[in-house]
Amino acid sequence: MTPSALRSWLAAALGALSVVLTVALCPPAAAQMRADFDLGAQWRINSVARLMAGLPPIYPAHKEFAASGQWKAHSAAMQAAMKKVGAERVAAMAAWRARALPSGCPVGKTLLYPFAGPDFLNAWWLFPECETFVLFGLEHIGEVPRIESMTGPQFERLMGDVRAATADFFDRNYFITENMTRQLRTAQLRGVVPLMMISMAVSGLDILRIVPLDIAGGDAKPRSKGRSLRALKGVTIEFKQPGSGVVRRVHYFSGDATDRGLARYPEFLAYVRGLAPATTFLKSASYLLHSRDFGQLRDALLDVSGYLVQDDSGLPYATLLARGWQMQLHGRYDVPIPPFERAFQPALYRAYGEQKPDKLPFTFGYQYHDYRDERSNVMVGRGPAVQLQAAGGEGLRGVSLKSSTRLDR
Repeated sequence: MTPSALRSWLAAALGALSVVLTVALCPPAAAQMRADFDLGAQWRINSVARLMAGLPPIYPAHKEFAASGQWKAHSAAMQAAMKKVGAERVAAMAAWRARALPSGCPVGKTLLYPFAGPDFLNAWWLFPECETFVLFGLEHIGEVPRIESMTGPQFERLMGDVRAATADFFDRNYFITENMTRQLRTAQLRGVVPLMMISMAVSGLDILRIVPLDIAGGDAKPRSKGRSLRALKGVTIEFKQPGSGVVRRVHYFSGDATDRGLARYPEFLAYVRGLAPATTFLKSASYLLHSRDFGQLRDALLDVSGYLVQDDSGLPYATLLARGWQMQLHGRYDVPIPPFERAFQPALYRAYGEQKPDKLPFTFGYQYHDYRDERSNVMVGRGPAVQLQAAGGEGLRGVSLKSSTRLDR
């Protein structure tokens, strides 16, 4: 690794560790109230994010909430959870990234993260140099909580809702869809936006704007047989690192990505294809892309992705080999947990036996018992077009696999 590349990796590792340092090194007394011009009229939103994350507020109207016993207890709980995440996951993930992934945003400037829900943190921890993050899922967008308009009991319920909604992620490193249907539809906490705001706060990022995103170019409301169907909705969160002039953005879409769902808004599939070439990230994806119901999205991801980081719940391994992908395996692979046992992939199992990769130093995906569990897996790959561009270079860290036309799983 060249000195400049090493410096880049160290910066990435330190960026990932900021999630821990922000919490650990920012006691309530250190918070400073900030003026409107500091954050382009978004100081209230950043202060809401900090309060929910257990960090001191920066908006004067929020001072009294931070002085309450309820918030102090909430802050202690959130800091303890993040400290545990940092010690057991973030530092190891940053070190692994420095060894296993190329510097910068691997391909293009966009990270595509299907079925992400509100999981901005893993995207940011692993790909902090991408400029645009495109996430989508079934979870609705929601809204920024109006904390300054809340009563004491309402604020206390919001803090409790936040702890409940983040518990699975802090413990397992993924959100559970069934739980989110309840946790993100309470009177105080609604949708993925608040959880993404929390992720940005604990990562030390400044939120600049949160605005609706419409890729249809109008008020498109598809109908079938006179009955209104679920419309595609989007939101953009612009943010930056303090001291940086680079404005980054998260585009989140709430919609149905099945073949039937995409027929209602073909503009979304066109939008995804327009992201090429992109880096794609898939984890804890419920093995949806193994299903016939997601054929259009699966083909689109294979076409637009130049670089892929995923666990076994993402794109089927044999399909990647048939498309000419070169894959580097990490961790361990075994039969998926219930109820996904039928998604076992014989081709992937054989490949793990051939490559005999090292264990992952952090938990990732569904194979999880506790932080000592060593069954997690990650696959890293380059698409055929990227391999051709890299001809004569270092390639995929020396990986050489034989492609197979078989589509067995």
